[in-house]
Amino acid sequence: MMKRVLALLLCLVTVLLCVTACSKDENDKGAYIRMYLTEPIYDFDPISAFDNADTLQIVSLLFSGLFYADENGQPQKDLVDKYEYLYDEYEDRYYLTLELNKTTWSDGVQLTATHVQFAFRRLFYSDVSHPAAAMLYDIKNARAIAAGDVSVDRLGVTVVDDKTVEIEFEYDIDVDNFLHVLCSPALYPLRDDVVEFNADWAKKTSTIVCSGPFMLRSMNYAEKDGFILERNSYYYRDRQKDDLDKYVTPFRLIADFTTDVSTQLASYDTREPGSIYYLGNIPVSARNAAAFTELLDKGDLTDAPSTHMFYLNENAVIGDKAIFADKNVRKALSLALDREAIAQQLVFAEAADGLVPHTILNRADRKAEFRKKAEQAIATSANVDEAKSLLATAGITASNYSFSITVSAQDTDHVATAELAKAAWEALGFKVTVNALDVYEVKTETEPGSGKFESAGYYNSAYQEALKSGSFEVIALDVVASGVDAYSYLAPFATAFSGNAMSVNFDENGYSYAVAPHITGYNSAEYNALIESVFAEKKESKRAELLHQAEAMLLEDMPAIPVVYNKDFSISSSKLGKIESNFFCNAVFTETGLSGHWELALAEGFATPAPEAGASKEQAAD
Repeated sequence: MMKRVLALLLCLVTVLLCVTACSKDENDKGAYIRMYLTEPIYDFDPISAFDNADTLQIVSLLFSGLFYADENGQPQKDLVDKYEYLYDEYEDRYYLTLELNKTTWSDGVQLTATHVQFAFRRLFYSDVSHPAAAMLYDIKNARAIAAGDVSVDRLGVTVVDDKTVEIEFEYDIDVDNFLHVLCSPALYPLRDDVVEFNADWAKKTSTIVCSGPFMLRSMNYAEKDGFILERNSYYYRDRQKDDLDKYVTPFRLIADFTTDVSTQLASYDTREPGSIYYLGNIPVSARNAAAFTELLDKGDLTDAPSTHMFYLNENAVIGDKAIFADKNVRKALSLALDREAIAQQLVFAEAADGLVPHTILNRADRKAEFRKKAEQAIATSANVDEAKSLLATAGITASNYSFSITVSAQDTDHVATAELAKAAWEALGFKVTVNALDVYEVKTETEPGSGKFESAGYYNSAYQEALKSGSFEVIALDVVASGVDAYSYLAPFATAFSGNAMSVNFDENGYSYAVAPHITGYNSAEYNALIESVFAEKKESKRAELLHQAEAMLLEDMPAIPVVYNKDFSISSSKLGKIESNFFCNAVFTETGLSGHWELALAEGFATPAPEAGASKEQAAD
């Protein structure tokens, strides 16, 4: 009898499971989740993500890397399936082979070893000039390429076949440490056929192709719900066999930039149409609002791998002289800042007492943070009297000089910080303006000579143009780490490691190449030699010691003024499922579900139910 009862129960469970499975509407592609992730982003090129922490959050959802750094900064395989470090005794060479997983880009094109090779080579292109290139100097010919002695085609990154890449080194390396380098977002594989034939590929939904869990469906910030990230249905998926949500659970992540932030905050987790279920950023203007204060205790505030800084252009002529070329002037401007007050105003920040931010590792092979091993290097409160004394030593009468702080108009944190710095520097006697640069719509002439123009479908950032060209006096930016340890943060201030394009010096014998210094113009022979020592040092403990010396030297010379260590704030509804984060503090939504998502999608008007079986054509159309 008991057996019959159990059999009947099993049958009943089977029927219920079948009913449940069959009840899922065939139009249900997954959750539509309203979020406030970042402020508007206009350029999704991975190498543009290291001067604004917000950009990296979105880029990390659109692209996948060879490896990724977990919360402890340790490498985990992503696009790489297998790897092996080898020594060829016959040819006396050391090399690393990477075998790739099978996946495709968002347009259905297979991701191959050629795309990996292109991303490595691109960091050395003269029109790219990225400091992350310094992390690759162990690779065969990398330094010679950076110096202009060898063509980029000879970089020791070789395509073996479609799924295998070989990286050859100048000498025997610590491969475990090199895997940390391969976690850098600067090395996300890219499509050469897309990037090289369209300079603005990363600014238009029509030309961005993605390898990550999401693709950019819409970036129309002027329309309600105009920013949409949609599941990349090709991401690791066999489209003939696998369910839509096998690798990426939500269908769309949606942001509204037309509705007032306070109104959006009030809609958080109301479970009504229009409700926001995840907040990854809140504009600084709303952070002291009562609605936000109530949410703060429920959220997660974590350290971010970036420091907000001011770069000072040592070559800029201010009035009658290049005043920022004098380190006493640079240090005076730093001393005038009340970092504690700035951090309090920003809420999501900590007054910077050094240059390297929190989370950055002291050693690539250990969990300890660089910052926790460092002594306080600079005061976080202002010292106006000492600042004025340094200006007097430099022979500078502040009232005789006017300069501007260039800042991105879209970043409310940066604008607020620039205004506070402006007040501090005006208290020294300088005349200071905040040059908030906006984006502008790119237009093309419909026909040559017609005088009629139409939108090209994307925006350019005047701020990015100023930063890349060095057309600034002081510029505000988040310096986002391109690697997990302090080397990636500090090395670019040394000329040979700056990643900047080579300058050509003509002489009586023709011309010669010289690697350009850091974008600030900083060029210290002592600092250059110290970073060379860091690069040559193979013992991790000694290397870390040298990097602490490097930070101390930079803070003495002050080519860049650290202001605050950035923090990330996020809060998610209990209706949302799993949300992970990685070393770079980017939220990962691949497994994030939303309870009752189908009913919500119908109520929002995002989805329509499939017609019932046997419905007439008219009913189906309705």
